[in-house]
Amino acid sequence: MVGAIQSAADEATADLPVLGALLKGVDQTVFLLNGTGEITRVHEGTASWMRGEKLRGLTLFPLFEEPDAEVLKQAFDQSLTAPAGEGVQKHQITLKPEHLLQLHEAGLDQQRAIEFSFSAIDPHHILFMMSDISESRQLNQKISQQAQRDPLTGAYNRRSLMTILQQSVAQALRYDWVCSFLLIDIDHFSDINDKQGLDAGDQVLQAFVTALHGFKRTADFFARYSDDRFVMFLPETNQDQAMLAAERVRVLAENLEIPFPTGDLSFTVSIGISTLMYPEDEPEVMLKRAEENLFIAKQSGSNRIEGEPI
Repeated sequence: MVGAIQSAADEATADLPVLGALLKGVDQTVFLLNGTGEITRVHEGTASWMRGEKLRGLTLFPLFEEPDAEVLKQAFDQSLTAPAGEGVQKHQITLKPEHLLQLHEAGLDQQRAIEFSFSAIDPHHILFMMSDISESRQLNQKISQQAQRDPLTGAYNRRSLMTILQQSVAQALRYDWVCSFLLIDIDHFSDINDKQGLDAGDQVLQAFVTALHGFKRTADFFARYSDDRFVMFLPETNQDQAMLAAERVRVLAENLEIPFPTGDLSFTVSIGISTLMYPEDEPEVMLKRAEENLFIAKQSGSNRIEGEPI
């Protein structure tokens, strides 16, 4: 698009009528600036909030707050030294109407994320092209969040868990901090599915996750590890504190009653605990110890917690 506009502008008269005609089919918001950054023309494109006539005659850069104004000024200056149609760099900034009075008066009605670029047709005609990317950014954030979450329970998934654990355990080792894992397993979960149906199993998982989110501290990280297993990462938590937390989780699960058409559902959990102990500890090593402790808890009758051997 930029090249087409420039080709037309190169052959246009001083007021660029050809450029104006070509812009009618362009979705982007395009400002035509002179060599000092003054806005001489505005093509609003599909930005329904933009009232460009209120901006004509104003200098572009003071419309924005720092440090965005400086970013725009540097990009503008770079466009003046770049060959026409080459070196166009895109930047992204966020517009907040409460901080940008003149843009607010020109129609900026809510916070918006924009992508912009400059391209100089000649030293006296510079294009400032702006696109509203708020919806696409929100969509990307939603997709990213969905990729990190278990679709059934809304808990973080195993991929997110391992990323957090790698970073957190490495940081704890570096600064000589302590941390612990709780590996939580729902006892006899397959029996719930077999006797009550898959819907019952789903409701047990969902109710447990909801309860755990209300229980955990802000700094704790909770994720679904596998079908009926969950991991809670406890930063700044030693072995004794982790044992106390695990017991509270066990009691929390034991006291849950979930309404169901065939009668209230109840369940228990077993928990294996591991605590950062050795310089060679890594998340996989700690999870393996938690699994070993969980196995002991299950073999000892379930509805139990088991910590690191002393």
